[in-house]
Formats: sequence, C-alpha cells, structure tokens
Amino acid sequence: MRLFGPAAAAALSVLITGAVPRTDDCGAIIAALDARNANLPSFTFHADVAVAMHHFPWLHFHLLGDGTYDRGDRYFVHFTKMPFFAGQVHDIDLSMLDPALWPKNYAYTAMGFDGPDAVFSLQALDDPTLTKAQVGLSDRGADWVDTTYSDGTHIHMILTAGPTGAYVLPTKMDVTIDRPHMPLSATATFTDYSFATAGP
Repeated sequence: MRLFGPAAAAALSVLITGAVPRTDDCGAIIAALDARNANLPSFTFHADVAVAMHHFPWLHFHLLGDGTYDRGDRYFVHFTKMPFFAGQVHDIDLSMLDPALWPKNYAYTAMGFDGPDAVFSLQALDDPTLTKAQVGLSDRGADWVDTTYSDGTHIHMILTAGPTGAYVLPTKMDVTIDRPHMPLSATATFTDYSFATAGP
C-alpha cells in the first residue's frame, strides 16, 4: 500500500531527518525546500555589490542597497547608493531564487539533474524581455541562475548560502554579465538579516 507520493515522502523526510533524499524527481527538491522553509518569515537584509567593467573605461564601483523578502509576495533589492552613471538601475528582482515565488511569476518545467542540482526552466509571466532562464536547486536552495534577455544580455549567477539565524539563506552572489559591448562582473554580499516577528 502506497501512503505517500515521492514529493510528499521527500518533504516528510526533511521534517524528520533534515536531509533531502537523492532522487530523480525534481519536484521532490521543491517539496523538501518548502518543508524546510515552512516557518521562514519575511525578512530584510543589506546588499553590497562590487562591480567591474571588462571593457573601456574599465571602471570598478559599488552599489549599496536594501533587500526585502515579503513571504509569498516578492524578493528584491532596492539600491540606495550608486554612481551617477548607473542611475538607471534601481531594483533587482530575486524571485527566481525562491521556488515558493515561482507560481506567481513564472511558468516552470523540470529539466532533470545536473550533479546535485535539480534544473528547472522558467518562463516569465509578465516580463517579455526574459527569453530564457534556468535555475539549479539543491537542498540549500538556488545554487545558480542562468538568464538570457531579448537585447542579447546573458547573466550567470552563482550563489553561496550559509546559516543565518535558524535558516539557510544567500550570503554571496557571484555574477557574470555578458551585455552587448559592455561585459561586467559583480560580487554581491548579503548581510545584516533581520526577521519579522509574529504579532501577538
């Protein structure tokens, strides 16, 4: 008699043992992450982004911003300090990092496994400029994100996660931006996490 499907069994395994089983079912990875983050509240954090141009004028500069995760709603960084020539960049959407936010923002399809990562293809529901996106998920969350946009820009992000209070959240993001005529790289650090507390 089969009591649990593979996704439910994976979630139950996480709740009992804290471990994600190796399985060919990509959906089990999402179920396991949902179980692990069941009590994750909304939170804020600080973002410090060091950017390097790999083209004339070869500038290096910093962006500073405040990050917000509104549980079930949105996940983004709002930049509060930037050089004048980067003034067109104000907000960066991070919703691809959290599969709990995918149904609201993307149609997604499991592609299979690449090493320890379950790979998903995402199609934006409201952003026609995003032509291709893939996300690699492991038991620690999103390990990498790869996106291509209609203007030819290709962005590859590698994430480092670590313990933050009782949770495992991104602490660093290394980014390669292959933008036509303006290749860039960036390293973002996420610090000063502050978690919302439940009301009385």
